[in-house]
Amino acid sequence: MALQERVLSVLGAFNADRPSLSLSEIAEITGLPVSTAHRLVANLVAWGALERDERRRYVIGLRLWEIGVLSPRAYRYRSRILPFLEELFVATREHVVLTALLDGEGVMVEQLLGRRGARLAAGLGERLPLHASSPGHVFLAFGPPELWETVEAEPLHAYTPRTITDRDRLRAVVREVRRTSVSISEGAIVANTVSISAPVFARRGEFYGAVSVVATIGTVDPKALAPAVLRVAKLISAALANAGEERPFRPLRRAD
Repeated sequence: MALQERVLSVLGAFNADRPSLSLSEIAEITGLPVSTAHRLVANLVAWGALERDERRRYVIGLRLWEIGVLSPRAYRYRSRILPFLEELFVATREHVVLTALLDGEGVMVEQLLGRRGARLAAGLGERLPLHASSPGHVFLAFGPPELWETVEAEPLHAYTPRTITDRDRLRAVVREVRRTSVSISEGAIVANTVSISAPVFARRGEFYGAVSVVATIGTVDPKALAPAVLRVAKLISAALANAGEERPFRPLRRAD
């Protein structure tokens, strides 16, 4: 295994289910000898890609996060997108989420957390299943046709009793999403959570992702919220369509 592959395997050992790891766990997950893992981890810590937490376990470092937020999907047009997400947040006081298309999956790239604390099915940088989420249904309705290949490749996992696991039913749901431009999913991943999503498009009408409101079932009327979600999705689409080749958004920095 080449050196760069070993480094990437160490970083890839971390995920949402394993946010912190010991050296022996890293060696076990990657299949690397402990001595090799120790050397790579030491170099990654020195560079800032990894850090030690209060338990002396390894976690992803701040420097790697700083690089990660430069991703165009999460960063380039942030100044154009955030005001509309904030508008939706103020209007609903519920979780507001932006999910972007990445390698055939929906990845959460922005979130504003509401006061009532509905449980989210994913966090920033995490991926949502296409068949079991309202953003996923938007992706299947408006994204590239090859997304269906992902759905067809494996059995559809049931996260809750309300998860759609029948492909014919899923196709019918997606057809309705394409007709209305709104997806409502109740209890499909998290039993007591409802999400309302609408599609976002970028330049030249290219599909970008989905904007969503996520709430606890029974605290909101999803159909009543749908027009607000769709309106914000259209506003973001218009902003991205007019973005051109502008310079990426940069936060304020201290003067030199």
